[in-house]
Amino acid sequence: MDVGYWPWFTALLLFLAFKFYTSFNYLLAWPVTGLKKKTVAISGCDSGFGRLLAIRLIEQGVPVIAGVLRKESKKEVATPNILTIGTLNVADDESVKSFGVLVGKTVQDKGLWGVVANAGILGNSGPDDWLTAQDYIDTMQVNTFGVIRFVQALKKYVKKQAGRIVIISSISGRTPRPTVGPYCVSKHAVEAYADVIRHELIDFNVTVHLLEPGFFTTNITQTATNDLDAVWNRLDMETKIEYGKTYFKEYKESRFSRLSHCADDLNPVIDAYEHALLGRFPKTRYWVGWDTILFYIPLATLPTFAQDWFISFQRRNRPVPASMRKF
Repeated sequence: MDVGYWPWFTALLLFLAFKFYTSFNYLLAWPVTGLKKKTVAISGCDSGFGRLLAIRLIEQGVPVIAGVLRKESKKEVATPNILTIGTLNVADDESVKSFGVLVGKTVQDKGLWGVVANAGILGNSGPDDWLTAQDYIDTMQVNTFGVIRFVQALKKYVKKQAGRIVIISSISGRTPRPTVGPYCVSKHAVEAYADVIRHELIDFNVTVHLLEPGFFTTNITQTATNDLDAVWNRLDMETKIEYGKTYFKEYKESRFSRLSHCADDLNPVIDAYEHALLGRFPKTRYWVGWDTILFYIPLATLPTFAQDWFISFQRRNRPVPASMRKF
């Protein structure tokens, strides 16, 4: 090609790339219609993402069935006629079944358009030496088995509308987070569950969508250091000596420092939820937060040795157990 044509050729490529980008985003922004007939059931509406999502949907005229853990939360939420509130503990079989009955009475033969498995906890955390198998079980009761209970109880209603199931995971379901074992294990497991049912529900024209947010300021992050004292106090003396009180103090301080840098604006997560439910062309996975997009997702694609190096570099200033300190 003649050198004189290169500027024109480059400009044409840039123009076509821009048109493709704008057209793609225009298609992504197309909403579904008939929102008043598209009832959505949401778990974990006491606060945080679940509460904000319920409010966002109600403002658009979408009927919402909100599950709250605390009975007093019912009084804290305004109750327009398109909002139904039920007590829901996703860690309890009977509670989930009762909520399913409420959903059935509310939607009757119309079915559900969306199920949002939003409820979650951090659970006990710290080095695995400090944790018990029960800590893992307790966290998975909510984050993994709670999602499974909730989805299985409401799946039949979603099939009636060929609707959508939206599950919140975490970037911790993609990359390892040292000292947060129970949470990471529960989120890795829920990602696997979402992938499995996504393929199974194709036959029913039901789609499954997964949110993978980074670090946002919610009740989970704000209470992340509350249980550390109890975890430390229950340790046997041998383990306390092995790690040392200085390690515990420095670990707690570093944990608090990391969590203080979480994003305060929760709207990106709510926007992703909304698009997964109401967008005409929803994504299978939503990467939410710049930390997820720019660091954790690229990290998850690297070979294991490279991931290990980056994680070790990231944790280079971590406290060292007393038994391993060099004097």
